[in-house]
Amino acid sequence: MTLLTETSLEAFIALLKAQGRRAVLEVCCGPGDDGIRFVRAGIHYTGVDPFDGNVRYAVSRRLSVSVAEPARLPFADNVFPAVWAVQALAGLTAEEADDVVRELERVAEPGAPIAVVLP
Repeated sequence: MTLLTETSLEAFIALLKAQGRRAVLEVCCGPGDDGIRFVRAGIHYTGVDPFDGNVRYAVSRRLSVSVAEPARLPFADNVFPAVWAVQALAGLTAEEADDVVRELERVAEPGAPIAVVLP
């Protein structure tokens, strides 16, 4: 896992491009604002959010988004070249946050950059 000290989306996109990574999973994507920016940067985007309303709105923006809980992602192991999870730990207990982080690591390719902002 790559440790990032800069949590801005622009810095993360620059890192993905520098490493030749062409896809990202966003966990707790909300209405898809960051997803639009990933797509505009030429990065294939997949998003998940636990709230159906957010997912419907993101899908209306032509983003590939589905309903999923961050601790139970509906993906195989090691499939995403990068993970963006800025809001995924908000409001969680330490134990719940550990479960989410383990899940992010599970779906990320070995060595993939994972951006997580601690609340």
